[in-house]
Amino acid sequence: MRTLKAELLADMRVLEELEGKYRLIHAKIARVEPDEFDYVGLAYTIVNLYNLIENYCLRVGKCFENDVDKMSWHRDLIKRMAIEIDGIRPALLNSKDVQLIDELRAFRHIFRHIYQGELDVEKLKLVDSRVPQALNVFKSANDRFIGNLQALIDIIEK
Repeated sequence: MRTLKAELLADMRVLEELEGKYRLIHAKIARVEPDEFDYVGLAYTIVNLYNLIENYCLRVGKCFENDVDKMSWHRDLIKRMAIEIDGIRPALLNSKDVQLIDELRAFRHIFRHIYQGELDVEKLKLVDSRVPQALNVFKSANDRFIGNLQALIDIIEK
């Protein structure tokens, strides 16, 4: 449990760095006439933010459940994190927040397969408009989960 807690806290430090890059690309886009590469940079940054969230959730799933479905795990992982598993682990996410985080996952899927077309800037802007709320939701979820994890650690150590 202590290892998981340390890994999750390390993930949150990386999230801070990624948020800094997210702010930088936004600052650049605000001061120039953005071109395709500016938008690709923004998309790449959003994808990296989602990848961190997914890896965080994967750590939790592997620690408590020891199993992730190989066929549809990207789609199912976030949904699973909104489920409390009685006697095993508390929910990480609130069920109302799953759709918001899942929008980032869906965008990541599209971005990874963009070699077949071009980046849809309007869709990017829509996803980008949701990123601040998704990050706030995730950071709050982390705070709750770390608190719950610490409570489990305290129980185990008694």
